[in-house]
Parts: sequence; C-alpha cells; structure tokens
Amino acid sequence: MIRRLVFIGSSAFAVPSLQLLHGSKDHSPLLVITQPPRPQGRHLKTIPTPVGAYAIEHGIPFIHPDNVNDEATINLVRDLDPDLVVTVSYGGMIGRKLRQTARLGAINLHPSLLPQLRGATPIQTALLNGMTETGITIFKLNARLDAGAIYRQQTYPIDTGDNYTSLHDRLAIAGARMLPDLLSTSDLHTEIPLPQNDSAATYSRKITRADLLIDWQEPAGHIIDRIRAFSLEPGAYQILRGKMLKIMRCEATNDAAQDIPGSIQNIVKNTGWSINCADCQILVTSVQPAGKPIMDAWAFHLGARLMPGELFFRTNDL
Repeated sequence: MIRRLVFIGSSAFAVPSLQLLHGSKDHSPLLVITQPPRPQGRHLKTIPTPVGAYAIEHGIPFIHPDNVNDEATINLVRDLDPDLVVTVSYGGMIGRKLRQTARLGAINLHPSLLPQLRGATPIQTALLNGMTETGITIFKLNARLDAGAIYRQQTYPIDTGDNYTSLHDRLAIAGARMLPDLLSTSDLHTEIPLPQNDSAATYSRKITRADLLIDWQEPAGHIIDRIRAFSLEPGAYQILRGKMLKIMRCEATNDAAQDIPGSIQNIVKNTGWSINCADCQILVTSVQPAGKPIMDAWAFHLGARLMPGELFFRTNDL
C-alpha cells in the first residue's frame, strides 16, 4: 500500500482527487503543491487555485512556488521522504529531479484514453471532435507530454446531452475514485505499466478566442459540438446587435436551412429560436448575454424581441 504522498494539482478538476485522498486514512497527502494565486475576475482580485483553496479550508500543508522545479521545492519534498508524487491537472511541467524525490516516482491522472488526446484540453477536444466516448488514464509521469506507461485506464461514454461542464465534473469524480483503488490494491514497486503506442497518439491544443466564435456556415452538427465543448465555460459566442451573445445550449432539429447561415428562422414559444446553419437549423434554448447570467433563450427573446430573419454577425463579415 502506498501511504506517503505528495499531491500536485491546481484546477477544479483536481479537487475531487485531493478530497478523496485527504479523506482516506491511508493516503492523506503530506504536502500539496499548487500554482501561485493569480489575479482573476473583473476586479483582478488575487485568489488561490481551487486546489489551494481546498487546502486552506481543510488545513492541509501546501505551497505555491513560482517554479515547482526550483531547488527549495525539491529539497522540501525530498525531506518528506514520499513514496509517490501524485499529479492531477497542475498546469506545468514536473521535472525529473522532482519526480525522483519519491521512491516510486510520479503518476498523473489524465482525462482521456491515452495515447488519444494528449495535452491540455482533452475534454473540450473530445466534444469538439464529436466523440462518443473518452476516459481516464493513470500513467507514470516522464519527461514527454502525457506519454508515460499506463497503470490504469477506464472508458466512459460521452452522452449526447453532455457539455464541457457536465463531462468535466463526471470525469473528475470518476478519476478521483480510481486513485485510492490503485494506491490500495496495487504494488507499484513491482507492477510494470503498459507502454503507450506513440504511433497512435493524438493531441489536444490550447483553446484560443478564435475557437469560441461560432461560424454559422459550418454544418449544424459541428456547431452543436462547438457549443457543447465550451459550455458553460468559457462559452461559444456570436455577435447580435453589436454585443456578444454566448450560446450555452442548443438542440439539433430535422429542419433544413431555409435562409442564409446565421439568420433566425423561427421563434419557438416558451423555448427559444431556430437559426439557419450550412445544412440544417439548430434550436437555441439557453444563452448568456454580455455581463449577465445564463438565461433561457425564450426569456432573452422576450426582452430583446427577436424577429425571424434577424442576422447574427457572420464570420465572413470580419
């Protein structure tokens, strides 16, 4: 059984893993390492990472070095004499010296079926690509991006109603449950992990603002996948009457497009409105106007008084 752990993580995805480890009698981390607090929000208030906030709330010893691979951090971890370093969604490279402070090295929990979707945005990319399944992989961390040998892997379906938030939260919990099981039942001293097939590797990339802009001249299926991939955060958008409008949820229809892409076709009472895409119409059911909370598309329509034929900003007008 693996008992002496150092946990390295930052984002909300890592919190369920830290929560389960901290709540167990056998695997509570000796130390948590996270990214430094960053200015966030409209007022640029400096706040800790979600992992840092959890450590503060529960009295877990933690540090947030500017450079996780500096000598001070390495010496601190080495003095703790850990069996294993566990990393989940840290947001930075864990160098060889830090990995080697633990007798068994370091493992990482990644939300994809490696070697598929290595990189920083596997959940968004799976949705963007219209994939019907993804998973969790726990692997031995090495110097190459998400390329270490695999200890455990589990497949999970992507439901048609999933968006980024729902899939993120479900995978975060599923991955967290895999960690204590691995640490309790396996002998990492002797277990030989399965090497990845590098020739089958695919990659996810950093999301840019350009990825969030909806192009109504794409097929409806692609547009739906884009909206799902960025809902509820940061939100795929278009421009209506000179202002950003995020489209948070939509549905496929069986109706062919009847006008130019980006034009409102029908107002659907108590539901929302349909928009023409390259091939079909989609039904918009939830939106977020600039500076306002998420609301039903029908409620937005009541205030905005949308009309059939009205155009969203089109990408070929940029």
